[in-house]
Amino acid sequence: MAGLSLAIALRRNGVEPDIVERQAAWPIHGAGIYLVGNAMRALRSFGVADDVLSSGSVIRTQTLMNDRGRKLAEIDTESVWADCGPCVGVRRAVLQDVLVKALGKANLRFSITVTALDQRDNSVVVQLSDGTERAYDLVVGADGVRSSIRQHLFGNSEPRFCGQVAWRFLTTCPPSIKGWTVFAGRSGLFLFIPVGGGHAYCYADAIVAEPMSDPIEGRVERLRSRFSGYSRAVTEALNELNSPSQVHFGAIEEVPQKPWAAGNVLLIGDSAHATSPNMASGAAMAFEDSLVLSSLIVSERRVEHVIADYSSQRAARIRWVQDQTHRRDRIRNLPPVIRDLLTRYLANRVYRANYGPLLSEV
Repeated sequence: MAGLSLAIALRRNGVEPDIVERQAAWPIHGAGIYLVGNAMRALRSFGVADDVLSSGSVIRTQTLMNDRGRKLAEIDTESVWADCGPCVGVRRAVLQDVLVKALGKANLRFSITVTALDQRDNSVVVQLSDGTERAYDLVVGADGVRSSIRQHLFGNSEPRFCGQVAWRFLTTCPPSIKGWTVFAGRSGLFLFIPVGGGHAYCYADAIVAEPMSDPIEGRVERLRSRFSGYSRAVTEALNELNSPSQVHFGAIEEVPQKPWAAGNVLLIGDSAHATSPNMASGAAMAFEDSLVLSSLIVSERRVEHVIADYSSQRAARIRWVQDQTHRRDRIRNLPPVIRDLLTRYLANRVYRANYGPLLSEV
Protein backbone atom coordinates (compact mmCIF):
# COMPACT_ATOMS: atom_id res chain seq x y z
CA MET A 1 0.00 0.00 0.00
CA ALA A 2 2.76 2.46 0.91
CA GLY A 3 4.96 1.64 -2.06
CA LEU A 4 2.16 1.71 -4.63
CA SER A 5 0.66 4.94 -3.34
CA LEU A 6 4.05 6.68 -3.18
CA ALA A 7 4.83 5.65 -6.76
CA ILE A 8 1.42 6.92 -7.89
CA ALA A 9 1.89 10.25 -6.13
CA LEU A 10 5.38 10.73 -7.56
CA ARG A 11 4.34 9.88 -11.12
CA ARG A 12 1.39 12.28 -10.88
CA ASN A 13 3.96 14.97 -10.08
CA GLY A 14 6.35 14.12 -12.91
CA VAL A 15 8.86 12.02 -10.97
CA GLU A 16 9.60 8.51 -12.30
CA PRO A 17 10.76 6.18 -9.51
CA ASP A 18 12.49 2.85 -10.07
CA ILE A 19 10.42 0.16 -8.33
CA VAL A 20 11.52 -3.35 -7.37
CA GLU A 21 9.21 -5.98 -5.86
CA ARG A 22 10.57 -9.17 -4.34
CA GLN A 23 7.48 -11.23 -5.25
CA ALA A 24 6.77 -12.45 -8.77
CA ALA A 25 3.55 -10.39 -8.82
CA TRP A 26 1.87 -7.86 -6.57
CA PRO A 27 1.26 -9.73 -3.27
CA ILE A 28 -2.16 -9.57 -1.60
CA HIS A 29 -2.12 -9.96 2.18
CA GLY A 30 -5.50 -10.69 3.72
CA ALA A 31 -9.00 -10.82 2.30
CA GLY A 32 -10.48 -7.40 2.97
CA ILE A 33 -9.67 -4.03 4.45
CA TYR A 34 -11.48 -1.29 6.34
CA LEU A 35 -10.57 2.22 5.22
CA VAL A 36 -11.41 4.97 7.71
CA GLY A 37 -12.14 8.52 6.57
CA ASN A 38 -8.60 9.84 6.42
CA ALA A 39 -7.56 6.86 4.26
CA MET A 40 -10.30 7.74 1.77
CA ARG A 41 -9.26 11.40 1.86
CA ALA A 42 -5.73 10.37 0.92
CA LEU A 43 -7.03 8.13 -1.88
CA ARG A 44 -8.96 11.13 -3.19
CA SER A 45 -5.62 12.94 -3.48
CA PHE A 46 -4.32 10.04 -5.56
CA GLY A 47 -7.39 10.26 -7.80
CA VAL A 48 -8.72 6.78 -7.00
CA ALA A 49 -11.29 7.31 -4.21
CA ASP A 50 -14.30 7.02 -6.53
CA ASP A 51 -13.05 3.73 -7.98
CA VAL A 52 -12.59 2.29 -4.50
CA LEU A 53 -15.96 3.60 -3.37
CA SER A 54 -17.81 2.12 -6.35
CA SER A 55 -16.35 -1.33 -5.64
CA GLY A 56 -16.74 -1.35 -1.86
CA SER A 57 -19.33 -0.69 0.81
CA VAL A 58 -19.81 2.56 2.74
CA ILE A 59 -19.68 1.89 6.48
CA ARG A 60 -21.90 4.28 8.43
CA THR A 61 -21.90 2.62 11.84
CA GLN A 62 -19.81 0.47 14.13
CA THR A 63 -21.84 -1.93 16.26
CA LEU A 64 -20.23 -3.63 19.24
CA MET A 65 -21.78 -6.85 20.58
CA ASN A 66 -20.87 -9.44 23.13
CA ASP A 67 -20.25 -12.95 21.83
CA ARG A 68 -23.91 -13.96 22.23
CA GLY A 69 -25.12 -11.04 20.10
CA ARG A 70 -26.23 -8.59 22.78
CA LYS A 71 -25.66 -5.03 21.58
CA LEU A 72 -23.31 -3.04 23.80
CA ALA A 73 -22.92 0.15 21.76
CA GLU A 74 -23.38 1.64 18.31
CA ILE A 75 -21.12 4.38 16.98
CA ASP A 76 -22.24 6.79 14.26
CA THR A 77 -18.96 6.74 12.32
CA GLU A 78 -20.47 8.67 9.42
CA SER A 79 -20.92 11.79 11.56
CA VAL A 80 -17.41 11.52 13.01
CA TRP A 81 -15.78 11.48 9.56
CA ALA A 82 -18.33 13.74 7.81
CA ASP A 83 -15.81 16.47 6.93
CA CYS A 84 -13.07 14.05 5.99
CA GLY A 85 -14.32 11.15 3.89
CA PRO A 86 -16.55 8.06 4.15
CA CYS A 87 -15.43 4.88 5.86
CA VAL A 88 -15.35 2.03 3.33
CA GLY A 89 -15.00 -1.73 3.43
CA VAL A 90 -13.45 -3.24 0.30
CA ARG A 91 -11.71 -6.40 -0.82
CA ARG A 92 -7.94 -6.12 -0.67
CA ALA A 93 -7.61 -7.46 -4.18
CA VAL A 94 -9.96 -4.77 -5.47
CA LEU A 95 -8.10 -1.98 -3.69
CA GLN A 96 -4.78 -3.24 -4.98
CA ASP A 97 -6.14 -3.54 -8.53
CA VAL A 98 -7.31 0.08 -8.39
CA LEU A 99 -3.87 1.22 -7.23
CA VAL A 100 -2.01 -0.86 -9.81
CA LYS A 101 -4.15 0.59 -12.61
CA ALA A 102 -3.54 4.11 -11.29
CA LEU A 103 0.21 3.43 -11.30
CA GLY A 104 0.18 2.61 -15.01
CA LYS A 105 3.34 1.77 -16.95
CA ALA A 106 6.08 2.45 -14.43
CA ASN A 107 9.76 1.45 -14.16
CA LEU A 108 8.87 -1.76 -12.34
CA ARG A 109 10.66 -5.09 -11.93
CA PHE A 110 9.32 -8.16 -10.13
CA SER A 111 11.25 -11.01 -8.46
CA ILE A 112 14.04 -8.60 -7.49
CA THR A 113 15.52 -8.10 -4.03
CA VAL A 114 17.98 -5.59 -2.63
CA THR A 115 21.17 -7.39 -1.68
CA ALA A 116 23.22 -4.44 -0.41
CA LEU A 117 22.97 -0.72 0.35
CA ASP A 118 26.18 1.31 0.31
CA GLN A 119 26.08 4.93 1.45
CA ARG A 120 28.58 7.02 -0.53
CA ASP A 121 28.79 10.74 0.12
CA ASN A 122 25.43 12.18 -0.98
CA SER A 123 23.98 9.05 -2.59
CA VAL A 124 23.36 5.38 -1.85
CA VAL A 125 24.43 2.58 -4.17
CA VAL A 126 21.85 -0.20 -4.41
CA GLN A 127 22.91 -3.70 -5.41
CA LEU A 128 20.11 -5.93 -6.69
CA SER A 129 19.69 -9.69 -6.92
CA ASP A 130 19.90 -9.60 -10.71
CA GLY A 131 23.49 -8.37 -10.46
CA THR A 132 22.79 -4.74 -11.32
CA GLU A 133 23.65 -1.74 -9.20
CA ARG A 134 22.81 1.93 -9.36
CA ALA A 135 23.29 5.07 -7.27
CA TYR A 136 20.24 6.97 -6.03
CA ASP A 137 19.66 10.22 -4.18
CA LEU A 138 16.96 8.54 -2.10
CA VAL A 139 15.92 4.94 -1.48
CA VAL A 140 12.54 4.24 0.12
CA GLY A 141 11.80 0.95 1.86
CA ALA A 142 8.07 0.24 1.66
CA ASP A 143 8.31 -3.52 1.99
CA GLY A 144 6.07 -4.32 4.92
CA VAL A 145 6.28 -5.72 8.42
CA ARG A 146 9.20 -8.03 7.62
CA SER A 147 11.10 -5.38 5.69
CA SER A 148 14.40 -6.48 4.18
CA ILE A 149 15.39 -2.82 3.82
CA ARG A 150 14.95 -2.36 7.57
CA GLN A 151 17.20 -5.37 8.12
CA HIS A 152 19.87 -3.87 5.86
CA LEU A 153 19.74 -0.59 7.78
CA PHE A 154 19.35 -1.70 11.38
CA GLY A 155 20.28 -5.38 11.52
CA ASN A 156 18.21 -7.45 13.94
CA SER A 157 14.93 -5.55 13.87
CA GLU A 158 12.27 -8.26 13.95
CA PRO A 159 8.63 -7.21 14.41
CA ARG A 160 7.17 -7.58 17.89
CA PHE A 161 4.35 -10.04 18.65
CA CYS A 162 1.20 -8.27 19.88
CA GLY A 163 -0.32 -11.17 21.80
CA GLN A 164 -2.89 -11.97 19.11
CA VAL A 165 -3.27 -14.32 16.16
CA ALA A 166 -5.90 -13.79 13.47
CA TRP A 167 -7.92 -15.58 10.80
CA ARG A 168 -9.20 -13.64 7.77
CA PHE A 169 -11.62 -14.67 5.05
CA LEU A 170 -14.47 -13.52 2.81
CA THR A 171 -18.04 -14.77 3.11
CA THR A 172 -21.59 -13.92 2.12
CA CYS A 173 -22.68 -11.03 4.32
CA PRO A 174 -25.34 -12.25 6.79
CA PRO A 175 -28.65 -10.32 6.53
CA SER A 176 -28.32 -9.12 10.12
CA ILE A 177 -24.98 -7.37 9.44
CA LYS A 178 -25.62 -3.78 8.31
CA GLY A 179 -22.21 -2.21 8.97
CA TRP A 180 -18.94 -2.81 10.83
CA THR A 181 -20.03 -5.31 13.49
CA VAL A 182 -17.91 -7.05 16.11
CA PHE A 183 -18.75 -9.87 18.51
CA ALA A 184 -16.35 -9.83 21.48
CA GLY A 185 -15.87 -12.92 23.64
CA ARG A 186 -13.66 -13.97 26.52
CA SER A 187 -10.49 -14.63 24.57
CA GLY A 188 -11.17 -13.42 21.05
CA LEU A 189 -13.39 -11.41 18.75
CA PHE A 190 -15.16 -11.94 15.44
CA LEU A 191 -15.59 -8.95 13.14
CA PHE A 192 -17.75 -8.47 10.03
CA ILE A 193 -17.09 -5.68 7.54
CA PRO A 194 -19.32 -5.47 4.42
CA VAL A 195 -17.10 -5.08 1.33
CA GLY A 196 -19.66 -4.77 -1.47
CA GLY A 197 -21.27 -7.26 -3.80
CA GLY A 198 -23.16 -8.93 -0.96
CA HIS A 199 -19.94 -10.08 0.71
CA ALA A 200 -18.29 -9.42 4.06
CA TYR A 201 -14.70 -9.49 5.21
CA CYS A 202 -14.40 -11.56 8.39
CA TYR A 203 -11.60 -11.01 10.88
CA ALA A 204 -11.42 -13.39 13.83
CA ASP A 205 -8.69 -13.33 16.43
CA ALA A 206 -7.54 -14.91 19.65
CA ILE A 207 -5.54 -13.56 22.55
CA VAL A 208 -2.57 -15.85 23.16
CA ALA A 209 0.58 -15.60 25.24
CA GLU A 210 2.92 -16.85 22.52
CA PRO A 211 2.75 -17.06 18.72
CA MET A 212 1.00 -20.25 17.65
CA SER A 213 0.67 -22.16 14.41
CA ASP A 214 -2.56 -23.26 12.77
CA PRO A 215 -1.83 -25.87 10.08
CA ILE A 216 -4.08 -25.63 7.04
CA GLU A 217 -5.30 -29.21 7.55
CA GLY A 218 -8.24 -29.01 9.93
CA ARG A 219 -8.14 -25.20 10.12
CA VAL A 220 -11.82 -24.67 9.33
CA GLU A 221 -12.96 -27.23 11.89
CA ARG A 222 -10.77 -25.72 14.62
CA LEU A 223 -12.03 -22.24 13.78
CA ARG A 224 -15.66 -23.39 14.02
CA SER A 225 -14.92 -25.03 17.36
CA ARG A 226 -13.18 -21.93 18.74
CA PHE A 227 -16.18 -19.70 17.94
CA SER A 228 -18.93 -22.28 18.44
CA GLY A 229 -20.61 -20.36 21.25
CA TYR A 230 -20.84 -17.09 19.35
CA SER A 231 -23.83 -15.40 17.73
CA ARG A 232 -25.79 -17.02 14.88
CA ALA A 233 -24.22 -14.66 12.33
CA VAL A 234 -20.76 -16.00 13.24
CA THR A 235 -21.93 -19.61 12.98
CA GLU A 236 -23.49 -18.91 9.56
CA ALA A 237 -20.27 -17.35 8.26
CA LEU A 238 -18.11 -20.22 9.48
CA ASN A 239 -20.50 -22.85 8.14
CA GLU A 240 -20.17 -21.32 4.67
CA LEU A 241 -16.45 -22.15 4.54
CA ASN A 242 -15.73 -25.23 2.45
CA SER A 243 -11.93 -25.12 2.14
CA PRO A 244 -9.11 -24.22 4.56
CA SER A 245 -7.39 -22.36 1.72
CA GLN A 246 -10.11 -19.68 2.05
CA VAL A 247 -8.77 -18.71 5.47
CA HIS A 248 -5.62 -16.62 5.90
CA PHE A 249 -3.92 -17.12 9.28
CA GLY A 250 -1.08 -15.24 10.92
CA ALA A 251 0.31 -13.59 14.04
CA ILE A 252 -0.46 -9.93 14.71
CA GLU A 253 2.80 -8.00 14.91
CA GLU A 254 3.96 -4.42 15.31
CA VAL A 255 7.05 -2.52 14.22
CA PRO A 256 8.20 0.13 16.72
CA GLN A 257 11.13 1.21 14.52
CA LYS A 258 12.95 4.42 15.48
CA PRO A 259 14.59 6.10 13.66
CA TRP A 260 13.00 5.56 10.25
CA ALA A 261 16.06 6.55 8.23
CA ALA A 262 19.78 5.99 7.90
CA GLY A 263 21.79 8.00 5.41
CA ASN A 264 19.77 8.39 2.22
CA VAL A 265 17.44 5.46 2.95
CA LEU A 266 13.99 5.97 4.47
CA LEU A 267 11.34 3.51 5.71
CA ILE A 268 7.62 4.22 5.29
CA GLY A 269 4.36 2.39 5.97
CA ASP A 270 4.39 -0.92 7.84
CA SER A 271 8.13 -1.31 7.40
CA ALA A 272 8.52 1.64 9.79
CA HIS A 273 5.47 1.65 12.06
CA ALA A 274 3.11 -1.34 11.71
CA THR A 275 0.57 -1.74 14.52
CA SER A 276 -2.13 -4.19 15.49
CA PRO A 277 -5.29 -3.49 13.45
CA ASN A 278 -7.66 -2.26 16.14
CA MET A 279 -7.40 1.38 14.97
CA ALA A 280 -7.82 0.28 11.33
CA SER A 281 -5.21 2.89 10.44
CA GLY A 282 -2.39 0.93 8.82
CA ALA A 283 -3.45 1.78 5.27
CA ALA A 284 -4.37 5.34 6.25
CA MET A 285 -0.93 5.94 7.74
CA ALA A 286 0.75 4.40 4.69
CA PHE A 287 -1.23 6.61 2.31
CA GLU A 288 -0.50 9.70 4.40
CA ASP A 289 3.20 8.77 4.48
CA SER A 290 3.14 8.73 0.69
CA LEU A 291 1.38 12.09 0.41
CA VAL A 292 3.81 13.83 2.74
CA LEU A 293 6.94 12.23 1.28
CA SER A 294 5.96 12.81 -2.36
CA SER A 295 5.25 16.48 -1.72
CA LEU A 296 8.65 16.89 -0.07
CA ILE A 297 10.45 15.07 -2.90
CA VAL A 298 8.91 17.22 -5.63
CA SER A 299 9.72 20.38 -3.67
CA GLU A 300 13.35 19.80 -4.78
CA ARG A 301 14.80 20.19 -1.31
CA ARG A 302 18.05 18.50 -0.44
CA VAL A 303 17.57 14.83 0.45
CA GLU A 304 18.68 15.26 4.05
CA HIS A 305 16.04 17.98 4.45
CA VAL A 306 13.39 15.79 2.83
CA ILE A 307 14.11 13.00 5.31
CA ALA A 308 14.29 15.32 8.31
CA ASP A 309 11.10 17.17 7.39
CA TYR A 310 9.26 13.95 6.65
CA SER A 311 10.22 12.46 10.02
CA SER A 312 9.23 15.66 11.79
CA GLN A 313 5.86 15.92 10.06
CA ARG A 314 4.90 12.27 10.57
CA ALA A 315 6.26 11.52 14.06
CA ALA A 316 3.46 12.91 16.24
CA ARG A 317 0.64 11.42 14.15
CA ILE A 318 2.24 7.98 14.00
CA ARG A 319 2.98 8.06 17.72
CA TRP A 320 -0.67 8.96 18.41
CA VAL A 321 -1.94 5.96 16.43
CA GLN A 322 0.54 3.64 18.14
CA ASP A 323 -0.42 4.91 21.61
CA GLN A 324 -4.16 4.57 20.95
CA THR A 325 -3.62 1.09 19.58
CA HIS A 326 -1.87 0.01 22.77
CA ARG A 327 -4.62 1.54 24.93
CA ARG A 328 -7.31 -0.25 22.94
CA ASP A 329 -5.46 -3.55 23.26
CA ARG A 330 -5.28 -3.11 27.02
CA ILE A 331 -9.04 -2.47 27.19
CA ARG A 332 -9.91 -5.54 25.13
CA ASN A 333 -7.69 -7.67 27.39
CA LEU A 334 -9.76 -6.76 30.47
CA PRO A 335 -12.14 -9.32 31.99
CA PRO A 336 -15.26 -9.46 29.77
CA VAL A 337 -17.63 -8.05 32.42
CA ILE A 338 -15.47 -4.95 32.90
CA ARG A 339 -14.69 -4.62 29.17
CA ASP A 340 -18.35 -4.86 28.18
CA LEU A 341 -19.38 -2.32 30.82
CA LEU A 342 -16.78 0.16 29.58
CA THR A 343 -17.87 -0.46 26.00
CA ARG A 344 -21.51 0.21 26.82
CA TYR A 345 -20.88 3.57 28.46
CA LEU A 346 -17.69 4.87 26.86
CA ALA A 347 -17.49 3.52 23.30
CA ASN A 348 -18.71 6.67 21.53
CA ARG A 349 -16.57 8.98 23.64
CA VAL A 350 -13.47 6.83 23.22
CA TYR A 351 -13.97 6.51 19.44
CA ARG A 352 -14.21 10.27 18.96
CA ALA A 353 -11.19 10.86 21.20
CA ASN A 354 -9.12 8.19 19.41
CA TYR A 355 -9.73 9.54 15.93
CA GLY A 356 -10.12 13.27 16.63
CA PRO A 357 -6.51 14.21 15.77
CA LEU A 358 -6.69 12.24 12.50
CA LEU A 359 -9.55 14.34 11.14
CA SER A 360 -7.14 17.15 10.26
CA GLU A 361 -5.28 16.97 6.96
CA VAL A 362 -1.61 16.09 6.82
